[in-house]
Amino acid sequence: MVSEADLARITVAFFSGDAWPTRTSRYISACLQAPNLRWLHTFSAGVDSPVFGEFVRRGTRLSTSSGSSAKPIAQTVVMMILGLSRDMPAWMRAQHEHRWEPHTGQEVDGANLVIIGMGPIGDETARLGLALGMNVVGCRRTVNGTEPCETRTFSALSELLALADYVVLALPLTDDTRNLIGAAELALMKPTARLINVGRGGLIDEPALIDALENQRLAGAGLDVFAVEPLPAESPLWDMANVIITPHNSGSTLLANHRAALIFVDNLGRFSRGEALRNEVGIGDVVVAVSSR
Repeated sequence: MVSEADLARITVAFFSGDAWPTRTSRYISACLQAPNLRWLHTFSAGVDSPVFGEFVRRGTRLSTSSGSSAKPIAQTVVMMILGLSRDMPAWMRAQHEHRWEPHTGQEVDGANLVIIGMGPIGDETARLGLALGMNVVGCRRTVNGTEPCETRTFSALSELLALADYVVLALPLTDDTRNLIGAAELALMKPTARLINVGRGGLIDEPALIDALENQRLAGAGLDVFAVEPLPAESPLWDMANVIITPHNSGSTLLANHRAALIFVDNLGRFSRGEALRNEVGIGDVVVAVSSR
């Protein structure tokens, strides 16, 4: 139990990856009780949880480790693309049941890969997609010209969804992106297309996705994030033969945690010198819960 005196001494806090998820509630609770906390740095890139908004509302500076997990998340995306293209779930089921059951897969060379969200994860996914010989097109709110592939704005989203063989969601959850992919958007996609989500579960209308998968209007999905986490045991997604599920775990590597720590150390120097912080989050970038006080 941390004493009030110890909590009062805290001015800087680093929510590191080793605290996720088992010690998260205790750590965040302690930070919320620290009356003099001036700055919180998190190992994550996403700050859509209202608890981060509460820190900002109180006047605590908030910064993220955006970019630290881009490589492992992009590699997970490629794993899902290749796994879905070769029907890896069928091989794994056969292995589990000791069945020798060959099947014919697909190649990804020449396939159309659309990446929605061109931050560090989207950029790295684009580079890997290009290395696989895929036709890669990015989609983001504003094109800045530094993207590693052809990139278009959200005004072209409908056209890109119709073009795609693989759609990757790698963008944050905001009021504008919630349910970005719903029944209407899924209807635009080819029945042979696959949807991969490594952003946030709220980007997709999950019941609409389940309906499209069950009725073969979509060939498959790779999902690392869900509307409710952990994914409830009764969710139909668990038992779908054309779905690959990972438990919000695509960026969890020791190197990613190390890179997050390096960003914190760099920011600690900046903070002590009164310089601008890397990846600082403003009030417009977080969900601010309504205070009951």
